[in-house]
Amino acid sequence: MRTPEDLHLVDWASLGHGADVADLIRALYDEDAAVVGKALGELFHRLLHQGSVYPASVMAVPYLAHAALHAVHHRRTMLAFLANAGRDDYGQFFEDEVMEGIRVADELPGLLHLVRDEDPEVRRETVRVARWAAGDSLPPALDALAACHRDDPSDRVRAEALEVLSRLAPRRDERLRAALADRAPAVRATAALGLMESAGAPWPAELLAVLSADGGDPDFAMSAHEFFHGVGSTEERVASLLREQDAETVRAVAAAWIAAGDHEGRGSRRAVELVMGWRGWEVEAVTLLTAAVPQQRDPYVLQQVINSIERWAGYHADPDAVAEAVLPHVTHPDSWVATSAQLVLGRVGDSRLLTAVAEPAGDALAALAARTDDPAIHRRALRPQPCRHGRHLHSRAAEVIESLTPEAAAGLLPELTALLRESPSPDLARAIGGTGLARPELTDLLVELTSSADQALASAAAVAAARLGADPAPALRLLAERLEHDGGSLSEAALLGPLGAPLAPSVERHLTDGSPERRGRAATTLWQITGDPAGVVTTLTALVRDGRTDPSVLKTLRQTGAPLPPDVRAKVAEWAGAERRVLNAHSWIGHPDTALREEARLLLAGQGRHGKVRRS
Repeated sequence: MRTPEDLHLVDWASLGHGADVADLIRALYDEDAAVVGKALGELFHRLLHQGSVYPASVMAVPYLAHAALHAVHHRRTMLAFLANAGRDDYGQFFEDEVMEGIRVADELPGLLHLVRDEDPEVRRETVRVARWAAGDSLPPALDALAACHRDDPSDRVRAEALEVLSRLAPRRDERLRAALADRAPAVRATAALGLMESAGAPWPAELLAVLSADGGDPDFAMSAHEFFHGVGSTEERVASLLREQDAETVRAVAAAWIAAGDHEGRGSRRAVELVMGWRGWEVEAVTLLTAAVPQQRDPYVLQQVINSIERWAGYHADPDAVAEAVLPHVTHPDSWVATSAQLVLGRVGDSRLLTAVAEPAGDALAALAARTDDPAIHRRALRPQPCRHGRHLHSRAAEVIESLTPEAAAGLLPELTALLRESPSPDLARAIGGTGLARPELTDLLVELTSSADQALASAAAVAAARLGADPAPALRLLAERLEHDGGSLSEAALLGPLGAPLAPSVERHLTDGSPERRGRAATTLWQITGDPAGVVTTLTALVRDGRTDPSVLKTLRQTGAPLPPDVRAKVAEWAGAERRVLNAHSWIGHPDTALREEARLLLAGQGRHGKVRRS
């Protein structure tokens, strides 16, 4: 164990992390907790970044061990550094002379007495450091861990000691099975988790029952942000096991852990995994998440729960129940929580947003406006929003505009004109282009924007103007130029419909040139501008055959009315009927797999009908 006086013996700069590592280690002994915390943050960032271990990480081990014994503040965090730096595969990365005498195992004899420290978190982290016991340090480590598991007053520490003992001592499963009868729920849950990992799927029902009943105990430590090298985070271990279960088991575990207090958000995370992994569980997931809201004490976890509710709120049959769950939080002191809660109210169309909050968040107001026919709310939502940088922003105006009937849009012409003048954006231009409002106030502004230095804005404005009756030549010119270089404007060209027919040669070359995503967009665009399935169907069926799960591919195939080859039809049927999500991608609202399932079902339902489907 080396002291700060020995820091000069290491050439830290030669190890690639700069000489200031020595200064950071010296700072660990400071009497100011903030100074120590900042130094530790820097050391973790430099020496254990995202779990990577470097030569300097190894060299720092004996100094961190000394600091953990003698520093005044944050000793638990210093031990956490050692627990995560103590990998047993250093020899694969570093020269032998670097290794000599500085492994974490070599520091253990001087640290093991900390399993009797008065701070239970220091004791728990010491147990984790003991995970790397080897050679001469192994016998005393096993004795200390056994005593800790048997006698420690903290169930959290006893559970951690069982975990480490089960990995270091012989007769692992025998030890874990005996612990299923322990007095502490956290110890029983730890034992069940370990035995499930040993058994493999399908997991024994009795072990699932123990994990469900006892895994909600707060002493069963499974923070989503806590990692343990060589063991893994308990959070990820549980998630991995439950991914192999059926949806009802995941729902039952989520419900049990939420009812037990949803400590660290562990139950609500299971509810999110339920809806992200399986189809048709949106209502159950939102019901679970709304039950978890009153359990939260940590603003960060509360925001995560409310964000998840917002994503799926539109699927719930009782929007009032969803709104009631988040209503108390729309004025939460934490602005992130308040904004998320307001957005839920907007998403379910609850007008109490306007009375509960003096100035609702712009996104929440836009979400509410998109779900009401009240022109006063529309006008309020479409006001340009000042930004501290001197510009105007409106991130969700398009959502409002796209929800309007033609009559409602016509009544908002002054607001739309002002918004386009003060806050122009590609999304806004596209939305206005879809209103059908062929009014000079809008088309003249859109034509002006075709000269913008922002190519995306210029193209979107030109297409929108053409859709509203202006000369399509600027749109054709701008899109032809962009299509020569890349396929980024294919979706823009599709909006032109038949007006875009002159672009067909430029679009066709993307049917075979580029990524599968680009080929799919090219085929969709070609169909929209020509109405000719030649080349389109061949490209799209090849993408489906290759397993490309883009809902727009299926939508365009349905619109062409072309019969599906048997193998392609079988693939589409698989996507339509799967119980688990086929797509795992994330999106802000809902889930792209939902669109995939619906398009697959519509495509299958349309097979056998004669004639083409009109473009839409």
